[in-house]
Amino acid sequence: MKEHKRVTALLKTAEQERRCAIGDGGALYHALRRRVRSLEVVSPYPNLFARTEYWDTLNPEERSLHTIQALTMIHPRWTFAGLSAACVYRYQHSYSLHDGTVSIASSQGTGHGDTARLHRIYMHEIPRWKCRNIPVTSPARTLIDCAAIPFANALAIYDSALRSGHVTRAEVETLMIRVNCDEAAVKRLLHHANPLRENGGESWVYAHIVDLGYAEPLMQIEFVNLDNPNMPYRVDFCWKLADGRIIVAEYDGMAKYADAGNSGRVSLQAKLDYERRRERDLKMQGVTVVVHLFFEDVTHLERLEAKLTDAGVPKIR
Repeated sequence: MKEHKRVTALLKTAEQERRCAIGDGGALYHALRRRVRSLEVVSPYPNLFARTEYWDTLNPEERSLHTIQALTMIHPRWTFAGLSAACVYRYQHSYSLHDGTVSIASSQGTGHGDTARLHRIYMHEIPRWKCRNIPVTSPARTLIDCAAIPFANALAIYDSALRSGHVTRAEVETLMIRVNCDEAAVKRLLHHANPLRENGGESWVYAHIVDLGYAEPLMQIEFVNLDNPNMPYRVDFCWKLADGRIIVAEYDGMAKYADAGNSGRVSLQAKLDYERRRERDLKMQGVTVVVHLFFEDVTHLERLEAKLTDAGVPKIR
Protein backbone atom coordinates (compact mmCIF):
# COMPACT_ATOMS: atom_id res chain seq x y z
CA MET A 1 0.00 0.00 0.00
CA LYS A 2 1.23 3.53 -0.79
CA GLU A 3 3.00 5.24 2.10
CA HIS A 4 0.91 7.70 4.07
CA LYS A 5 3.32 10.17 5.64
CA ARG A 6 1.06 11.11 8.55
CA VAL A 7 0.37 7.47 9.36
CA THR A 8 4.08 6.65 9.20
CA ALA A 9 4.93 9.57 11.51
CA LEU A 10 2.14 8.65 13.94
CA LEU A 11 3.25 5.03 14.20
CA LYS A 12 6.93 5.97 14.49
CA THR A 13 6.27 8.43 17.34
CA ALA A 14 4.20 5.82 19.18
CA GLU A 15 6.99 3.25 18.88
CA GLN A 16 9.53 5.72 20.22
CA GLU A 17 7.25 6.35 23.20
CA ARG A 18 6.63 2.59 23.74
CA ARG A 19 2.88 2.80 23.25
CA CYS A 20 0.18 2.21 20.65
CA ALA A 21 -0.69 4.92 18.16
CA ILE A 22 -4.07 6.62 18.63
CA GLY A 23 -6.51 7.25 15.78
CA ASP A 24 -7.95 10.72 15.27
CA GLY A 25 -11.47 9.58 14.43
CA GLY A 26 -11.19 11.14 10.95
CA ALA A 27 -9.17 10.59 7.78
CA LEU A 28 -6.12 9.37 9.67
CA TYR A 29 -8.21 6.76 11.48
CA HIS A 30 -9.61 5.47 8.18
CA ALA A 31 -6.11 5.31 6.70
CA LEU A 32 -5.04 3.19 9.68
CA ARG A 33 -8.07 0.92 9.34
CA ARG A 34 -7.22 0.31 5.66
CA ARG A 35 -3.76 -0.79 6.74
CA VAL A 36 -5.29 -3.10 9.34
CA ARG A 37 -7.24 -4.78 6.55
CA SER A 38 -4.04 -5.15 4.50
CA LEU A 39 -2.28 -6.62 7.60
CA GLU A 40 0.36 -3.86 7.67
CA VAL A 41 -1.05 -2.60 10.98
CA VAL A 42 -2.72 -4.30 13.96
CA SER A 43 -5.44 -2.87 16.20
CA PRO A 44 -5.18 -4.53 19.62
CA TYR A 45 -7.86 -2.27 21.11
CA PRO A 46 -10.46 0.02 19.52
CA ASN A 47 -8.80 3.13 18.04
CA LEU A 48 -5.28 1.89 18.98
CA PHE A 49 -2.79 0.81 16.34
CA ALA A 50 0.75 -0.50 15.81
CA ARG A 51 2.81 -1.66 12.87
CA THR A 52 2.45 -5.43 12.55
CA GLU A 53 6.20 -5.89 12.14
CA TYR A 54 6.86 -3.94 15.34
CA TRP A 55 4.02 -5.59 17.29
CA ASP A 56 5.40 -9.03 16.47
CA THR A 57 8.65 -8.17 18.29
CA LEU A 58 6.80 -7.53 21.57
CA ASN A 59 6.01 -10.14 24.19
CA PRO A 60 2.46 -10.29 25.65
CA GLU A 61 3.35 -8.14 28.66
CA GLU A 62 4.94 -5.46 26.49
CA ARG A 63 1.85 -5.44 24.28
CA SER A 64 -0.37 -4.89 27.31
CA LEU A 65 1.85 -2.04 28.49
CA HIS A 66 1.76 -0.41 25.04
CA THR A 67 -2.04 -0.53 25.18
CA ILE A 68 -2.16 0.81 28.74
CA GLN A 69 0.21 3.68 27.92
CA ALA A 70 -2.00 4.79 25.04
CA LEU A 71 -5.23 4.44 27.02
CA THR A 72 -3.73 6.61 29.78
CA MET A 73 -3.45 9.41 27.23
CA ILE A 74 -7.04 8.96 26.05
CA HIS A 75 -8.57 8.37 29.51
CA PRO A 76 -6.40 10.14 32.11
CA ARG A 77 -9.04 9.54 34.81
CA TRP A 78 -8.90 5.76 34.46
CA THR A 79 -7.18 3.77 37.20
CA PHE A 80 -5.75 0.48 35.99
CA ALA A 81 -6.37 -2.53 38.20
CA GLY A 82 -5.89 -6.28 38.50
CA LEU A 83 -3.47 -7.82 36.02
CA SER A 84 -3.13 -4.48 34.20
CA ALA A 85 -1.88 -2.84 37.40
CA ALA A 86 0.42 -5.80 38.09
CA CYS A 87 1.86 -5.24 34.61
CA VAL A 88 2.56 -1.58 35.33
CA TYR A 89 4.21 -2.48 38.64
CA ARG A 90 6.24 -5.10 36.69
CA TYR A 91 5.23 -7.93 38.99
CA GLN A 92 6.28 -11.23 37.46
CA HIS A 93 3.51 -13.33 35.95
CA SER A 94 2.79 -15.77 33.15
CA TYR A 95 2.41 -14.35 29.67
CA SER A 96 -0.46 -16.81 29.20
CA LEU A 97 -2.64 -14.56 31.36
CA HIS A 98 -2.72 -11.87 28.66
CA ASP A 99 -5.77 -12.11 26.42
CA GLY A 100 -5.95 -8.54 25.12
CA THR A 101 -8.21 -7.40 27.97
CA VAL A 102 -7.50 -4.25 30.00
CA SER A 103 -8.71 -3.98 33.60
CA ILE A 104 -9.66 -0.73 35.30
CA ALA A 105 -11.16 0.15 38.68
CA SER A 106 -14.76 1.37 38.56
CA SER A 107 -17.16 2.65 41.18
CA GLN A 108 -20.14 2.33 38.84
CA GLY A 109 -19.85 -1.13 37.30
CA THR A 110 -20.06 -1.67 33.54
CA GLY A 111 -20.07 1.52 31.51
CA HIS A 112 -22.40 2.24 28.58
CA GLY A 113 -20.71 1.39 25.30
CA ASP A 114 -17.77 -0.46 26.88
CA THR A 115 -15.74 -2.59 24.50
CA ALA A 116 -15.45 -6.32 25.16
CA ARG A 117 -11.74 -5.77 25.80
CA LEU A 118 -12.40 -3.57 28.81
CA HIS A 119 -12.86 -5.28 32.18
CA ARG A 120 -14.15 -3.12 35.02
CA ILE A 121 -13.44 -4.20 38.61
CA TYR A 122 -15.99 -2.69 40.96
CA MET A 123 -14.65 -0.78 43.96
CA HIS A 124 -16.59 1.41 46.37
CA GLU A 125 -13.40 3.38 47.01
CA ILE A 126 -10.58 3.41 44.46
CA PRO A 127 -7.07 3.63 46.01
CA ARG A 128 -5.44 5.61 43.16
CA TRP A 129 -1.65 5.46 43.00
CA LYS A 130 0.79 6.31 40.22
CA CYS A 131 3.54 4.06 38.88
CA ARG A 132 5.63 5.15 35.89
CA ASN A 133 3.19 8.03 35.58
CA ILE A 134 0.27 5.63 35.04
CA PRO A 135 -2.69 5.67 37.48
CA VAL A 136 -3.01 2.26 39.13
CA THR A 137 -4.64 0.77 42.21
CA SER A 138 -2.44 0.48 45.30
CA PRO A 139 -0.16 -2.58 45.51
CA ALA A 140 -2.35 -4.10 48.25
CA ARG A 141 -5.55 -3.62 46.24
CA THR A 142 -3.82 -4.95 43.13
CA LEU A 143 -2.92 -8.17 44.95
CA ILE A 144 -6.45 -8.58 46.28
CA ASP A 145 -7.86 -8.29 42.75
CA CYS A 146 -5.23 -10.66 41.36
CA ALA A 147 -6.50 -13.34 43.76
CA ALA A 148 -9.19 -13.93 41.14
CA ILE A 149 -6.45 -15.42 38.94
CA PRO A 150 -5.91 -19.17 39.42
CA PHE A 151 -3.61 -19.93 42.37
CA ALA A 152 -0.76 -21.38 40.29
CA ASN A 153 -0.48 -18.13 38.30
CA ALA A 154 -1.41 -15.65 41.02
CA LEU A 155 1.31 -16.83 43.41
CA ALA A 156 4.08 -15.44 41.19
CA ILE A 157 2.43 -12.00 41.37
CA TYR A 158 2.25 -12.16 45.17
CA ASP A 159 5.85 -13.34 45.48
CA SER A 160 7.07 -10.62 43.13
CA ALA A 161 5.11 -7.86 44.91
CA LEU A 162 6.50 -8.87 48.30
CA ARG A 163 10.00 -9.18 46.84
CA SER A 164 9.76 -5.65 45.39
CA GLY A 165 9.06 -4.16 48.81
CA HIS A 166 5.98 -2.33 47.49
CA VAL A 167 3.64 -4.01 49.96
CA THR A 168 3.54 -6.16 53.08
CA ARG A 169 1.34 -9.07 54.09
CA ALA A 170 -0.14 -6.92 56.86
CA GLU A 171 -1.25 -4.24 54.38
CA VAL A 172 -3.03 -6.81 52.24
CA GLU A 173 -4.65 -8.43 55.29
CA THR A 174 -5.83 -5.04 56.58
CA LEU A 175 -7.38 -4.08 53.26
CA MET A 176 -8.89 -7.54 52.75
CA ILE A 177 -11.27 -7.13 55.70
CA ARG A 178 -12.46 -3.74 54.42
CA VAL A 179 -13.39 -4.69 50.86
CA ASN A 180 -15.53 -7.24 49.12
CA CYS A 181 -13.18 -9.97 47.89
CA ASP A 182 -12.50 -13.71 47.87
CA GLU A 183 -10.94 -13.84 51.34
CA ALA A 184 -10.17 -17.56 51.12
CA ALA A 185 -8.15 -17.07 47.92
CA VAL A 186 -6.29 -14.05 49.32
CA LYS A 187 -5.49 -15.85 52.58
CA ARG A 188 -4.21 -18.90 50.73
CA LEU A 189 -1.96 -16.79 48.53
CA LEU A 190 -0.59 -14.85 51.51
CA HIS A 191 0.05 -18.11 53.37
CA HIS A 192 2.15 -19.51 50.53
CA ALA A 193 3.72 -16.29 49.25
CA ASN A 194 7.48 -16.10 49.72
CA PRO A 195 9.69 -13.23 48.49
CA LEU A 196 12.72 -15.57 48.61
CA ARG A 197 11.58 -17.27 45.44
CA GLU A 198 13.74 -15.67 42.80
CA ASN A 199 11.46 -15.75 39.77
CA GLY A 200 7.97 -16.45 38.52
CA GLY A 201 8.95 -19.89 37.27
CA GLU A 202 9.81 -21.07 40.77
CA SER A 203 6.54 -19.66 42.10
CA TRP A 204 4.61 -21.47 39.36
CA VAL A 205 6.26 -24.82 40.06
CA TYR A 206 5.85 -24.44 43.83
CA ALA A 207 2.13 -23.69 43.44
CA HIS A 208 1.61 -26.85 41.41
CA ILE A 209 3.56 -28.93 43.94
CA VAL A 210 1.24 -27.66 46.68
CA ASP A 211 -1.87 -28.09 44.51
CA LEU A 212 -0.96 -31.73 43.93
CA GLY A 213 -0.94 -32.30 47.68
CA TYR A 214 2.79 -32.76 48.25
CA ALA A 215 4.57 -31.57 51.38
CA GLU A 216 5.73 -27.97 51.08
CA PRO A 217 9.40 -27.78 50.09
CA LEU A 218 11.98 -25.66 51.83
CA MET A 219 13.14 -22.76 49.69
CA GLN A 220 16.60 -21.49 48.75
CA ILE A 221 18.51 -24.02 50.87
CA GLU A 222 22.28 -23.72 50.43
CA PHE A 223 24.87 -26.49 50.13
CA VAL A 224 28.65 -26.19 50.05
CA ASN A 225 30.31 -25.93 46.65
CA LEU A 226 33.34 -28.14 47.26
CA ASP A 227 35.21 -26.62 44.33
CA ASN A 228 34.49 -23.05 45.39
CA PRO A 229 33.26 -22.67 49.01
CA ASN A 230 32.74 -18.93 48.46
CA MET A 231 29.96 -19.70 45.95
CA PRO A 232 27.57 -22.16 47.62
CA TYR A 233 24.92 -24.06 45.67
CA ARG A 234 21.39 -22.80 46.23
CA VAL A 235 18.73 -25.36 45.31
CA ASP A 236 15.22 -24.44 44.21
CA PHE A 237 13.22 -26.92 46.32
CA CYS A 238 14.32 -29.16 49.16
CA TRP A 239 12.59 -31.70 51.40
CA LYS A 240 14.37 -32.89 54.55
CA LEU A 241 12.46 -35.95 55.72
CA ALA A 242 12.20 -37.46 59.19
CA ASP A 243 13.97 -40.65 58.06
CA GLY A 244 17.06 -38.66 57.10
CA ARG A 245 16.47 -38.50 53.36
CA ILE A 246 17.05 -35.19 51.58
CA ILE A 247 15.29 -34.66 48.25
CA VAL A 248 16.20 -31.77 45.98
CA ALA A 249 14.20 -30.57 42.97
CA GLU A 250 15.65 -28.14 40.45
CA TYR A 251 13.43 -26.30 37.96
CA ASP A 252 14.86 -26.16 34.44
CA GLY A 253 18.39 -26.58 35.69
CA MET A 254 20.03 -25.86 32.34
CA ALA A 255 18.44 -22.39 32.27
CA LYS A 256 20.64 -21.41 35.23
CA TYR A 257 23.65 -21.24 32.96
CA ALA A 258 24.67 -19.29 29.90
CA ASP A 259 23.04 -19.85 26.52
CA ALA A 260 25.08 -22.40 24.56
CA GLY A 261 24.03 -20.70 21.33
CA ASN A 262 26.03 -17.60 22.29
CA SER A 263 29.70 -18.02 21.34
CA GLY A 264 30.67 -15.59 24.08
CA ARG A 265 29.27 -17.87 26.79
CA VAL A 266 30.37 -21.18 28.24
CA SER A 267 29.93 -24.27 26.11
CA LEU A 268 27.19 -26.85 26.52
CA GLN A 269 29.84 -29.35 27.65
CA ALA A 270 30.91 -26.94 30.41
CA LYS A 271 27.32 -26.71 31.54
CA LEU A 272 26.96 -30.45 31.68
CA ASP A 273 30.24 -30.77 33.58
CA TYR A 274 29.06 -28.16 36.08
CA GLU A 275 25.75 -29.98 36.52
CA ARG A 276 27.54 -33.26 37.24
CA ARG A 277 29.88 -31.63 39.76
CA ARG A 278 26.97 -29.90 41.44
CA GLU A 279 25.00 -33.13 41.78
CA ARG A 280 28.09 -34.94 43.05
CA ASP A 281 28.65 -32.31 45.73
CA LEU A 282 24.99 -32.34 46.80
CA LYS A 283 25.02 -36.12 47.23
CA MET A 284 28.26 -35.98 49.20
CA GLN A 285 26.37 -33.71 51.65
CA GLY A 286 23.51 -36.13 52.20
CA VAL A 287 21.17 -35.39 49.32
CA THR A 288 19.66 -38.72 48.33
CA VAL A 289 17.81 -37.70 45.16
CA VAL A 290 18.08 -34.77 42.74
CA VAL A 291 15.08 -34.48 40.42
CA HIS A 292 15.19 -32.11 37.44
CA LEU A 293 11.92 -30.45 36.47
CA PHE A 294 11.32 -28.84 33.11
CA PHE A 295 8.58 -26.65 31.72
CA GLU A 296 6.90 -29.58 29.99
CA ASP A 297 6.77 -31.49 33.29
CA VAL A 298 4.77 -28.73 34.94
CA THR A 299 2.42 -28.14 32.03
CA HIS A 300 1.63 -31.87 32.07
CA LEU A 301 0.86 -32.44 35.73
CA GLU A 302 0.89 -36.22 35.43
CA ARG A 303 4.59 -35.93 34.54
CA LEU A 304 5.28 -33.66 37.50
CA GLU A 305 3.42 -36.03 39.82
CA ALA A 306 5.32 -39.04 38.48
CA LYS A 307 8.70 -37.37 38.97
CA LEU A 308 7.96 -36.20 42.52
CA THR A 309 6.46 -39.56 43.54
CA ASP A 310 9.38 -41.50 42.05
CA ALA A 311 11.79 -39.22 43.95
CA GLY A 312 9.99 -40.04 47.21
CA VAL A 313 8.45 -36.64 47.94
CA PRO A 314 5.64 -37.34 50.47
CA LYS A 315 2.04 -36.36 49.95
CA ILE A 316 0.19 -34.82 52.87
CA ARG A 317 -3.29 -34.96 51.33
